[in-house]
Amino acid sequence: MMGMGMASPNPESGAAVGSGSSAGMDAMGGMMGQMMAPGSSGGCRGGRCGADAAQVPIYPTLMTLPALTPDKRAEIEALASRQIKDGAKRLESGSASLHRATEADDHAAMQASIEQMREGLDVLGAGIAARRVLSEGKSPHNLALDWFKRDMNLATPIANRDPLTLFGVGPFHFFTMALLIAFALAMLGLYFSKMRRAAALFRRVEPDSKPPPISGASGPSSAVASPNGNPPPPETPPLPKAPPAASGSNSAAPVVRNWRGLLRVGEIITETPNVKTFRLVPSSGDGSIPFTFEPGQFLNLVFAIGGAKMNRSYSISSSPTQRDHVDLTIRREPRGAVSRHVNDLLKVGDLIEAGGPVGKFTFTGTEADSIVLISGGVGITPMMSIARYLTERSWAGDVFFVYTSRSPEDIIFAREIAALQRANPKLHVAIAISRPEGTGWKGLRGRLSKDLLVQTVPNLSHRRIHLCGPPSMMESTKNMLSELGVPPAQVKTEAFGTVKPTPLAPRTTVRSTTPATGPLVTFSKSNRSARLHTDLQTGDSPPVQTILELSEELGIGIEFSCRVGTCGLCKVKLTSGEVEMDVQDGLDADDRDLGMILACQAKPTVDVVVEA
Repeated sequence: MMGMGMASPNPESGAAVGSGSSAGMDAMGGMMGQMMAPGSSGGCRGGRCGADAAQVPIYPTLMTLPALTPDKRAEIEALASRQIKDGAKRLESGSASLHRATEADDHAAMQASIEQMREGLDVLGAGIAARRVLSEGKSPHNLALDWFKRDMNLATPIANRDPLTLFGVGPFHFFTMALLIAFALAMLGLYFSKMRRAAALFRRVEPDSKPPPISGASGPSSAVASPNGNPPPPETPPLPKAPPAASGSNSAAPVVRNWRGLLRVGEIITETPNVKTFRLVPSSGDGSIPFTFEPGQFLNLVFAIGGAKMNRSYSISSSPTQRDHVDLTIRREPRGAVSRHVNDLLKVGDLIEAGGPVGKFTFTGTEADSIVLISGGVGITPMMSIARYLTERSWAGDVFFVYTSRSPEDIIFAREIAALQRANPKLHVAIAISRPEGTGWKGLRGRLSKDLLVQTVPNLSHRRIHLCGPPSMMESTKNMLSELGVPPAQVKTEAFGTVKPTPLAPRTTVRSTTPATGPLVTFSKSNRSARLHTDLQTGDSPPVQTILELSEELGIGIEFSCRVGTCGLCKVKLTSGEVEMDVQDGLDADDRDLGMILACQAKPTVDVVVEA
């Protein structure tokens, strides 16, 4: 049909004038023109609108147009509008006639109404199709042919063949099939690789396991008798062996301590205007975190900022039961180089060097039958880890959660605390706001006080208490607890990141004017030795310097973070000599058995040798 070479249809006679010489082609062209001309009664449903419809043809006119000029576009737009209105009127009139004929049970009238509605649909469809002509952007000639084939339900007579096909399949289909085959092969290879890894893992878990002997079978196992001479009882599957304690990076079990590696930032959650939670995941992006921890512990992080290597310790705020991630909640300090770097520049996908977990500020529920968690500001982070863990484990003891903040918008984990309250009837929360003016705060007001503690925690002096927050808040709270009769042994504090006062000025004066006369410290790995400075006034021991401070003088890179003996990052091995340490929280029993010391706390009493 598209090969007829049709030209302009004659709007008067309805006969199309063809450019071909064949009588058959002229006849087909004439038939097409007749069907598309107005007022005809042929099979055209879109261009033939009936004798009393809009009397201007649409698609026959399009056959002669090389392009839609503005005048022709306006003409078609006007014609389409008339046909849409006329079709709608026919539908409305036919519907009313059908309703009347139905009520009168007049079947002939029903049929006439249906025909009228069908003609109305044809006219309306032609008008809508004309509107589409104006929006599709094709050439008028092609639009007319496309419409004719659709309207007459004609298939394309000759399918376009790609000259590059093979067995009827084109290059695109070959490429698609090749991709699918490659994907299937890759998935198959991945499946077999995982199966081999699983088999290797089973061999590592039970390398000596053998299949149980078959009953009645001959062989060494069936010939063995029990000491009393009776046949041996049937063998039972061995009980699973407890996993060995994690002692190195090649252990199959998660490492509990002394882990060091990379973690990836998986998500960043804004808690308050100046506090964010950084959700760290394995560096591979999936699986479990490569260590276990107890609620209340923290991680040591290492950052390269401005060409310098900086270490910081941050408490874990997530629960140990969440094995796919670990959360660190960090406050942006206006003058904190690391906290500003973390909050301003760290983004999802970044890798962070981390080590740990460390810290003795832990509570798992076995240490006491109730717990009081008192915190202020960002000191809430270890408390959230403890509260989440106890709630998830359905711990039966009472948890008293006391928190102070400057304003309601500064409350960290506000939604999470409310959710924990709903989930845990044993969790008792008291939040006090020190600056509630103009905020609409309806809860407790003012700073932490003895009255507030007595009001919110019954029998306070008989409970275990964990305390974490700004140094001034912690010091005043410890004094209040002491006045309320709480034994100091029941109060556990977290003070990492807070440097204890040390006589730095005298030490600096000694280094510049007085030769060191203290014990000799030898750093065996660095092959460096030096004596420590002793007290300026008396010149006697103990020295005012620690091993860490001497290592900084000599440029020996012992890593450190908290400098107060709790993070454990500065642990080194003492191979000879003796030292004194005021704080040893960063060491556990295994560390002491191995001869580890905390360089930030260690002050030698005699000449010593350390591995650094």
